[in-house]
Amino acid sequence: MTRYGLDDQRWRELEDEVLELFTALLRIDTTNGNETAAARVLQAYLAEHGIAAELRGELPDRQNLVARLDGAGPGPTLTMMGHLDVVPADAGEWSVPPFSGTVRDGYVWGVGAVDMKNQVAAEAVALARLKRSGARFAGTVKYAATADEEVGEFCGVKWLCEHEPDALRADYCLNEGMGGLWLPVDGRKVFLLAVGEKAFAQFRIRTRGRGGHASVPEKEHSAVIDLARAVTALGLADPPTIVSATTARFIDALVTDTALAARLKDPVTARAAGAELRRIDPMAARLVEPLFGATPTPTMLAAGQAVNVIPTRAEACIDCRILPEMTHADVEAHVEATLDPLGIDWEFEWVDVTMPNSSPPASPLADSIARVLRRDVPGAVLVPMTSSSFTDSRWVREAFPDCVAYGFAPFVAESLRDLDGGRDHEPDERIHVEDVVYQALFFERLVRDLLA
Repeated sequence: MTRYGLDDQRWRELEDEVLELFTALLRIDTTNGNETAAARVLQAYLAEHGIAAELRGELPDRQNLVARLDGAGPGPTLTMMGHLDVVPADAGEWSVPPFSGTVRDGYVWGVGAVDMKNQVAAEAVALARLKRSGARFAGTVKYAATADEEVGEFCGVKWLCEHEPDALRADYCLNEGMGGLWLPVDGRKVFLLAVGEKAFAQFRIRTRGRGGHASVPEKEHSAVIDLARAVTALGLADPPTIVSATTARFIDALVTDTALAARLKDPVTARAAGAELRRIDPMAARLVEPLFGATPTPTMLAAGQAVNVIPTRAEACIDCRILPEMTHADVEAHVEATLDPLGIDWEFEWVDVTMPNSSPPASPLADSIARVLRRDVPGAVLVPMTSSSFTDSRWVREAFPDCVAYGFAPFVAESLRDLDGGRDHEPDERIHVEDVVYQALFFERLVRDLLA
């Protein structure tokens, strides 16, 4: 019996190697810090296989690990990277200790199991296997296990791009970002390739009114009531709809009903068609609907300091993400068009703004990913998409405009529906053993194909 071209013995050997490194990383608590401890584990592992890796960074406990493997001759450079920090976990909500790296029931459990110590470990094992085998390829493979992605205090990839750019500079870059997840569609496995990502356009709305004693209300001059009206309007109003070429192709790959797909691709009918898709296939709708434009979502409200005092001001924070085809001015225009007709006294203030970014969906890297997938996974189809969340790829695209950066790490054992959306940032985060083992094999084969 073979798995992905490996006989049982070779698969077990690969599994043992991946799990030993992966679980060692999961046992280190890197909650928004302490990445250096995990980086040293990787450094020791790579050294065992003849690969020198260095720690780079300003903060002693938040170092980034970088390494490189040169091929037999000149050629393109591929950077494989991933972050070591994880989000906080409440042990009381977990069925296993969150930093135990438990292997049970065919899964590896722990904070970072899918976000994203799996990819960090798989890429390191791929690099070691290439070195051990004496693989002859043209070009260079760079590797980076980085700090500070979850919170963004800028001692991770952003710091490397600014202070050690040669550690990451490449023609191609592989990172996280929803790529590699798949959905079963009409007998095919449609794998997502994250070619771009939405950006922050978070803002604050502040209303003003007349203060006084709460026993004598003035509803026409209430900052709180006006804020409630503003938040309701922003939460319910649909921003202008955009259907990019990448999103249209994504819809065609996911939606087999051609009439529904046509309505989803038409900006005039896309919103209503999205509601229909939500009833038919909620998972597909979760992927498609955020790609229709900006997503202003009220998340925080604040007003007053005493229950019997009418406040003179109230404010709301609105999370909003915009597409690569948009500008932040588009958001301001939508807010004005929504709130001005209400006749209230309101102010606008940006909270956090980043730039949307993307790479060309057609490239030699995309071709190589598709080739390796098709050889290993029957029925695999690769479709570009824009991720609704952000990753460290934004810093790479900004620093190296000619670099093609994608998010991709293939999950083969479980579909996106099996994963119920991904399992990242959730209690009992876990990954199927077959998935993380295959990821190591995939990255090795990708290098051999891309840099042949």
